[in-house]
Amino acid sequence: MALPFLGDRKLFEQLPQAALLLDLQGQVLAANTQACRLLATDEKGLLGRHADEATGFSVLAESCPLEEVIQHGRGLHHLEIEGRSEGLPLVVELTPLLGDDGQCVALLESFREAPVIHEMSARLQRKQASLQVEMDRSRALVDSIADGIYTVDTSMRITAFSRSLERMTGYAEEEVLGARCRDVLQTNVCDTDCPLRWTLENEKPIQNCRVSLASRTGEGISAFISSDLLRDAEGQICGCIGIVRDRSEVEKLKQRLGDSLSFSDFVGKSKSMVELFERADNVAATNATVLIQGESGTGKEIMARAIHYRSARRTHPFIRVNCAALTDSLLESELFGHDRGAFTGAIRDKPGRFELADGGTLFLDEIGDTSVALQAKLLRALQEREFERVGGVKTIKTDVRVIAASNKDLRHEVAAGRFREDLYYRLCVVPLHLPPLRERKEDIPLLTEAFIEKFNAREERIGEVSTRAMALMMGYDWPGNVRELENAIEHAYVTSTTGRVERCFLPTVLQGRVIGPGSLEDGSAGEGSEELLQVLERCRWQKSAAAQELGISRTTLWRRMKDSGLI
Repeated sequence: MALPFLGDRKLFEQLPQAALLLDLQGQVLAANTQACRLLATDEKGLLGRHADEATGFSVLAESCPLEEVIQHGRGLHHLEIEGRSEGLPLVVELTPLLGDDGQCVALLESFREAPVIHEMSARLQRKQASLQVEMDRSRALVDSIADGIYTVDTSMRITAFSRSLERMTGYAEEEVLGARCRDVLQTNVCDTDCPLRWTLENEKPIQNCRVSLASRTGEGISAFISSDLLRDAEGQICGCIGIVRDRSEVEKLKQRLGDSLSFSDFVGKSKSMVELFERADNVAATNATVLIQGESGTGKEIMARAIHYRSARRTHPFIRVNCAALTDSLLESELFGHDRGAFTGAIRDKPGRFELADGGTLFLDEIGDTSVALQAKLLRALQEREFERVGGVKTIKTDVRVIAASNKDLRHEVAAGRFREDLYYRLCVVPLHLPPLRERKEDIPLLTEAFIEKFNAREERIGEVSTRAMALMMGYDWPGNVRELENAIEHAYVTSTTGRVERCFLPTVLQGRVIGPGSLEDGSAGEGSEELLQVLERCRWQKSAAAQELGISRTTLWRRMKDSGLI
């Protein structure tokens, strides 16, 4: 049956809710079965009656929404209308039906029971309550962890701050939410190597990045920070989590142990090293300023720490500053601190490293990379033992022993006009020179043994060093010095499949520097040696598998490897 303005009756009956067809005066033209059932009447009892009378909905009588719908051609919703059937709450919707000319010719009034909406809302509230319980439980778990935990969004603004971190730093969570991470924690790596920013940029976690952060009172806190990504329900990166492990107790324990960082950290029996130990031991008992010079990787910081922990200042802080890692303005603020408002971003007073090291030792690493302007301020702090913070007027006194280090020849820098002569002589009260490894090669076997012992502490993997591998290391110049040797031994520790440090397991850069009969690196080996090396690498240096692939015995394989310089 066709309906006026609507068409097929069958479509009208298939509507998912109760519905009335109304003319422009609000008279009922048709009612579907669901409407008759909901209103407890038949269609005949509704036809020709005004909608507000037929349904008992007061909405049609109160504000005359028909005219509004007809005039604007848009539907209108009313929630929880009281129906005549025992005050049944309903959701009513008026929809205009438009003719070919775009004008409203009739209206469709649909309605459904509001309890359905209430039930959906109740279920949602129950789910939200359950979620809140889980969130509270998770938060309680996080707050019970001794390590401090905080999260940031992709703009590096803090979104959560655990109770442990509140106790550690002195900040309350409500104070720091929305603040930039760097403005709160003020770590020494915020400007250079922030682990959370690196994780966000590279999408990889960071474990145990050593940092120094500042508490609310300006007190330095030695800590490890680990970081990992946070993702939303769709798997998109939405921020980062930082885990702060306080190292203060460990540092205090080291101070109480005193000699725990002593010259025993150096391995060497060469004449130059024995003389260096004696001189350093003598200067450790004084408050004299020390200048340590030597190439990168010779152990300048270890020597500075050893002097500190052998001195009477061992119970006070050892503070390190890498002068090459910061710009002049940042380095000045790092050394001397700044007052609130000294520059953009200086939202609070911050003590400098000279203040934090009061009573202890300040280690100025790579001091040769400082500018002449900053050197003048350093000179005053060394001579007068006083300074002013950046943007401050108050003179601050400090009792600090300075140990400086540089991989540059500071005499040459003075001659070139890049380093102040007066500062050089102020620092060079007691000069110590750490010899490069190539000048004390007799210490290489001892150092190698010490590094193998260090790595075997993780898991026993290496039992000995082959003669050819030791010859290779003794013949190398080691431009990276002791640090490069340690890395080479670790490389062999990781890659060795024989339980030995052999030539083939050392970094290729070492092998390329040694020229000798039968070595693959000098190009004297024939094609057979190259083929042998390829087979060994393909078989992951498993000699039985390599011998089987080559069709020879293990004895013959061993002899060919020896002739080719592979063992």
